[in-house]
Amino acid sequence: MVVWYTREVTCPMCGSRLCGREVGGGFAVGQDSDLLVRMKSKHVIQADVHTCQGCRFSGYLRDFAINSTPELGRRFRQEVTPQLAGGPRGALSTTPLPDVQYYWSYLAASFLGRPPLKLGMRLLRAYWCLRLAPSNRLPAREVDRRKKRYLSGCIAHLRQSLRGNRNPHLYYLLGELNRRFGDFDRSVFYFDKFLAKSGTAKYLRQAAHKLRMVAKEKDSSDRTMEELLYDHKTESS
Repeated sequence: MVVWYTREVTCPMCGSRLCGREVGGGFAVGQDSDLLVRMKSKHVIQADVHTCQGCRFSGYLRDFAINSTPELGRRFRQEVTPQLAGGPRGALSTTPLPDVQYYWSYLAASFLGRPPLKLGMRLLRAYWCLRLAPSNRLPAREVDRRKKRYLSGCIAHLRQSLRGNRNPHLYYLLGELNRRFGDFDRSVFYFDKFLAKSGTAKYLRQAAHKLRMVAKEKDSSDRTMEELLYDHKTESS
């Protein structure tokens, strides 16, 4: 369950009006090993992304409040809108799937010159959405294709964001995302980096130890925190 209220906003790229959702919170029921918090029914991240029905500018509600100019809007419609599904002509007839909206928000944020960490996190949310309805109902081959696109881009941007960033959780996240992507040597490298850091959460350190073992076994399967922390099969020998 997700709690939100709505308010009308204006697209900064084309001036279209749309109804935005201001998310208030939700109820967690668990967590996956790549830090996706699981929720019942609609997930908070799916309510958090918006798409303009005119030019397809996408992002969080705060992205629609940016300072823009007619020239910036013209450039967006010429350079970015044609890259988005359906092309530049006409309004969208339906709202895109949430993973697509996050990918579009990534393209919009790239156009606006947002830093690597923010770009990587948008692609991470696109990847997370593939585990949630309705995106998880896509054909398996299409889900796999989108996973590779989102994961590869996310990993690249998160690696760039490490320069000058002292947040150890990025090393954990890079370890797990590389494991899921199938780059096991790099996964072990980042888990080692994370485990060498002090002041990290105990449950994440325990998860990292076990995920490092899984990566050494060249296993890229999805895992949950519950499985890692309580399943004897992932205990160290």
